Amino acid sequence: MPSVNTRAFFSKTDRAKYISHLDLNSVMQRAIRRSGLPVWRTEGFNPHTYVQFMLPLSLGQEGLREAVDFRLLEDIPPEETARRLNEALPADIRVTEVSVPKYKNTDIASAEYDIFGAIDTEKFGVFLAQEKITVEKKTKKGVSEIDLKPLVSDVTLSDGKITLRLPAGNEFNINPALLLDAYAAFSGEALPRLRIVRTHIFCSDGNEFV
Repeated sequence: MPSVNTRAFFSKTDRAKYISHLDLNSVMQRAIRRSGLPVWRTEGFNPHTYVQFMLPLSLGQEGLREAVDFRLLEDIPPEETARRLNEALPADIRVTEVSVPKYKNTDIASAEYDIFGAIDTEKFGVFLAQEKITVEKKTKKGVSEIDLKPLVSDVTLSDGKITLRLPAGNEFNINPALLLDAYAAFSGEALPRLRIVRTHIFCSDGNEFV
């Protein structure tokens, strides 16, 4: 039976930010099953609901436009799919849009973040103005030294809020926490608890991921 590729965009906020990516996978599979949607399942000895998340979100961070793909065996209206999923999901995970995928996860190139908290934005601006922002980043091959300076873009500083864009994707991803750790080392201050929210995901062609 042919299946319909489906992409659900969802927010993961408040208490849900403490749900790990592994647990989120289980939560979404359970919600799809409880929704009664005619979803495609894998074949073989251990069939299960197929779901694919586009860009895992770090534990403790929130997301306003996260994405997960699955396949339906019937052409269900997007609004109906969203409603049925939301009825089965925890309160702090909300499906906001359902559509047919246009881009692949390999097309993802960057993400935009809002950072909220008591941080000196003037001093943060001085930090970003450095010629180089050298940090150590853990990779699959070990620890490597990188310069964050050319990787930070579209920065907006306002009272109590920082907005910026960083590289994101399966091949190369910069966690905003890495930048904040570098700022703490630069300023010599212990940072207060900050709220990090991923608001948008963009593709290499500059368009928003849909």
